[in-house]
Amino acid sequence: EGVIWTGSNDGLVQVTRDGGLTWRDVTGNIPNLPPLGTVSNIEPSRYNTGTAYLTVDLHQLGDTNPYVYRTTNFGDSWTSLSRGIPRSVFSYAHVIREDPVKPGLLYLGTENTLYVSLDDGISWSELQNNLPHAPVHDLTIQSDFNDLVVATYGRGFWIMDDVTPIQQLTEEVLNSTMHLFEPRPAYRFHNRQSSQGQPEDPGAGRNPDYGASISFYLKEVPSEPLYLEVHGEGGELAQRLATRDLRSGINRVYWDLRETSSHTPRLRTKPSEHSHVEMPDVGWRSLVEGGRVTPLAPPGSYIVTLSDGDIELTQPLEVLKDPDSGGSQLAILEQVTMVRAIRENVDSTVALIDQIEWIRAEIQMVQEKTEGHQVAEDLREAAGTLEDKLIDLEMKLFDVRMTGGTASQDTLRFARRLYSRLSSLAGYITGTDDRPTNQAREVFDMLQSELEDYQRQWLGLEEDLAAFNRFLDDRGIDPIGQH
Repeated sequence: EGVIWTGSNDGLVQVTRDGGLTWRDVTGNIPNLPPLGTVSNIEPSRYNTGTAYLTVDLHQLGDTNPYVYRTTNFGDSWTSLSRGIPRSVFSYAHVIREDPVKPGLLYLGTENTLYVSLDDGISWSELQNNLPHAPVHDLTIQSDFNDLVVATYGRGFWIMDDVTPIQQLTEEVLNSTMHLFEPRPAYRFHNRQSSQGQPEDPGAGRNPDYGASISFYLKEVPSEPLYLEVHGEGGELAQRLATRDLRSGINRVYWDLRETSSHTPRLRTKPSEHSHVEMPDVGWRSLVEGGRVTPLAPPGSYIVTLSDGDIELTQPLEVLKDPDSGGSQLAILEQVTMVRAIRENVDSTVALIDQIEWIRAEIQMVQEKTEGHQVAEDLREAAGTLEDKLIDLEMKLFDVRMTGGTASQDTLRFARRLYSRLSSLAGYITGTDDRPTNQAREVFDMLQSELEDYQRQWLGLEEDLAAFNRFLDDRGIDPIGQH
């Protein structure tokens, strides 16, 4: 308290330690500083009372060298921190900032580059990434989220999201083969509708990737696959994250806080009444109706695991509730529990659809192969009877007339069946942190009961399939449904 630093546009640096009653000019103690420069920034240290950092800009006098200094004794002496900064017409310094978490971690903005120092200014490294080379006039660390905010001249505002790994970077980390940084807490935000703005506004920014940012260091890109997983407190797998485009140095992967998704059906037959639809080369087509059910992980403690097969590293991750949410932790857990149950029912429905599609495709294949055979007529009748029964059951799961071309038109033409009703229910109960309504629970119980009934019907059809295979075997034809 009472320590105030001032810098003027004619190169004077002064300090008071009594709240401004008396001032001391310390400009003469700064080594190799030409006169009449602009003191662009003074950064008092939050860690040591007598320490401050200084940048002086002399480019208006034709001097584009960087002038960056540190004092540890209220300006009695100064140390130049300009060593290692490449000299050019753009190298003059505008701003220096001290990290609010790690002592000795500094950020420096010059006329065309952003630098970082891990050793209190003794050495500097570029911190550009995708930041354009532009004048960096101001810097600040957004303390709530640990983001480095950069104000440029002519290129707008830029944010380096989550500098936590830089704060945790040490010589030990740099010399290790692989290191997993402890991630900052992640907020389980609910996206909000943005205010109306100009379409394709060139001045509009964009939000960072949603979820938890997980960073790790690699001395070299490994030749073997790298596995990155998130587990719950009980050890259950929440999500397995992709690790693509790896590079030596710091890598980052985002977990969108989503757990594993439900599966989607693979339709191996053409849509009924639409024989013109061509099957893709892969041998199956997608069912556009409905969608994946992917629970949003509840707030709580998680474990991040990074492994290359030999080394396994772990770090804790805390997922926090949206501070503006009105839902309780219990309400969120009730909602997530129900979404997980819906996901299981969707997977069971998909498994049933896949089984029926396989058998229908094989029935059609047998008919094609035996066309013109002496048993073709009997076979066509037996196959048609079985396929009609299969279609009758499949129509309760999804409408087999769906073309998959345009989901909206399919939905307008045909009623939604079990598969899409389940996925729709999951959508209806999410989007807030409220517990599922009694009506939603009642609908889920009804849909689950329908699924159980269809599964019983499938067991009856398995007997029909066995009888059809005996029919094929009696005629020397290989059975179907053995996949």
